[in-house]
Amino acid sequence: MRVIFLVVMTFCAHIVFGQSIVETRTASLVDGDYSLDGTVHLELFDDNSLNLRFESNYQTQSNVFDVHVFLTNNSNYTSPIDTSGSLLVANIGTISGLNYSSGPMTFSLPAGTGINDYQNIVFICIQYGRLHWGNGVFGPSVITTNISPLETTKPIAVTTYPNPSKDGMVEIQFEETQQNALIEVLDVKGRLLSSERVFNVQQHLMELKESGIYFIRLTMENGSTVQKVVRL
Repeated sequence: MRVIFLVVMTFCAHIVFGQSIVETRTASLVDGDYSLDGTVHLELFDDNSLNLRFESNYQTQSNVFDVHVFLTNNSNYTSPIDTSGSLLVANIGTISGLNYSSGPMTFSLPAGTGINDYQNIVFICIQYGRLHWGNGVFGPSVITTNISPLETTKPIAVTTYPNPSKDGMVEIQFEETQQNALIEVLDVKGRLLSSERVFNVQQHLMELKESGIYFIRLTMENGSTVQKVVRL
């Protein structure tokens, strides 16, 4: 029976999981001198591209005129607002022919801009002396991992055993000795639970403390993979 079980577990371990990781910071908009409401996100993707995305609940009063959107670390919103050191994202007013008084929209941020570079978003009416239209404060980063199984006919370089695990102890077995590997454990919502770097190992024993489904993300010098592991 044990031989059959090992064969079955080895076959299951050869499932590769595709993944898409997004790091997000969110701000809820509040009024300034005009009506403003909604939610915006800073979104950092696998390819290091960074977007500013407005949800569909974004809205302000009609006839938006010459309102510029800035990312800034300056929280002093007395007029006129000092925009030095701020990042101009876009002009969402009608002065440039745009009309984004409400609704969803997404803007790409310049290369080299980091997701933690700015803490605030502020809307400024330039035409009327850099008037404070509204603002928001970005919260902490949240990592979301979308993981889906992909069929493969080739064995991957890593296996986990036993899977499922009754006591939470799981051994990670590398096909070759790894000089430098990063082991990260995520829950089903993509939240990072733990992170550990190991050196010069071919096997590594780890513990999953509670029952549930986990994804173990392994980043090695020759690539990366994700293993789905269950603790009973």
